[in-house]
Amino acid sequence: MKKITALAAALGALTITAAHAASLTIAPDADGTVQVFGGDSVITDDASLNVTQSGGLARNAIFEFDLSGIGDDATITGATFSITLSRFVSNTGGNPAAVDLFAYGGDGVIDISDFGAAGAQVVDTTIPAGGSGGTVFDFTFTDVATLQSLLVSDLLTLRMETDSFASIAIQALEASNGGAASLTINFDVPNGPAIPIPAAAWLFAAGLGGILRFRSKR
Repeated sequence: MKKITALAAALGALTITAAHAASLTIAPDADGTVQVFGGDSVITDDASLNVTQSGGLARNAIFEFDLSGIGDDATITGATFSITLSRFVSNTGGNPAAVDLFAYGGDGVIDISDFGAAGAQVVDTTIPAGGSGGTVFDFTFTDVATLQSLLVSDLLTLRMETDSFASIAIQALEASNGGAASLTINFDVPNGPAIPIPAAAWLFAAGLGGILRFRSKR
């Protein structure tokens, strides 16, 4: 009897907890720009966020996100930040404009400290100069570790920067024609029902049949 019990326990262990993939797209609760070079300013009510870097002016865009729609036990598998231009992209010599995105724990408030707050760089890329209002760009995170760690606190801040005299204007929450930035997060939810491991399902069935045959002979 002990051998039968041990076999049943071993076969029953050949299961995994099902995880299913999910995706959530969220808009920021707040957006705005912060500037410390060329005079300190915090602007949160414009229809356009103007991200600029030059010799005498530096302005970054800030986005505050609420992550409470994702459970703390989820596993982040990817993230994409999307913006819509409100006008063409400019840079000296027609060069591409840098897009640098930093992620860190948020507080839901945009203030001057967000200009240079420490964060993990999650996007490091460029977009071409030119274009026009309404053009959409999607930026895939190269690192989701910070995003994962912030599921407990639920507050995420993203800071968008550029450099080398570039200027990027994007739609804000206040834009009358929509197109505000958004964040799409892909994740796995691990709290599904236990299921047999596919590769071991035949072994589970065979073992169970053996137990039943053994008992019928007794």
